[in-house]
Amino acid sequence: MINWILVVAIVGLLILVVLLGLKLRAMGRRLGQVIRDLGQLKKDHRAGVKDSRADQWEHYRQGETFAQLVTLLKITAPIPPTRKWAASPDLLLTLVEMVQKHQPKLIVELGSGISTLALAKSLLPGSQTRIISFDHSEEYAQATRDLLIQHSITGVEIRVAPIEQYDSERTWYSKEFFKDLADIDMLVIDGPPGAQDPQARSSAQIELGSRLSKNAIVVIDDANRKGEHAMAESFAREMPGHALVFLAHEKGTALIAPQIM
Repeated sequence: MINWILVVAIVGLLILVVLLGLKLRAMGRRLGQVIRDLGQLKKDHRAGVKDSRADQWEHYRQGETFAQLVTLLKITAPIPPTRKWAASPDLLLTLVEMVQKHQPKLIVELGSGISTLALAKSLLPGSQTRIISFDHSEEYAQATRDLLIQHSITGVEIRVAPIEQYDSERTWYSKEFFKDLADIDMLVIDGPPGAQDPQARSSAQIELGSRLSKNAIVVIDDANRKGEHAMAESFAREMPGHALVFLAHEKGTALIAPQIM
């Protein structure tokens, strides 16, 4: 009788040990998951801190560049916000530098706005440079005209060219508004908007590439995007004697300029 009691006790003890082991194993798995989660939280925190620092640096850099622009262009009237959908200060400063350095005779801009003001304010007094800025929207075009009036700027031509089907693959501005253009010395590509058609801007090379002057400069905004990046490389291949540089701007800027300059 005692032996049976001992056997039952031993079996019960073994079962208890097994159950305890299973419970400890489950607790170990849960503890391991907690440790992994804590590790991921730590990584996420570090990444968040890094992103926050990068954002702070970008805000500082853009603010510093904006201050240079205001001084350099002698801005005395209100201007609309920069960045986001509008041009960032780093792009605007590059446009100013290119105009002041190369003094182009004909500047064609795709996408009007504060960049149009920067281009116009970059010109020397009495300059004969012609600026033609295209926009797909009458509303945006009028806002640019009003902005130029506020800053006492005249002589800039704003053309409204509606978006239409360019070919079977993409849309672009209505081509009829570009027929009179030739010998473009500086081409600025910041339109049309790519929200509806990511390939919309690629038509600029097809339509305007042959209308550039020999020593033309091409500036492409949003070059961090695949479409604009590829377009810049394609543009550069068709411009012998020119060099392509991707500037580390907020949205990325592609600059194609003669190597001799």
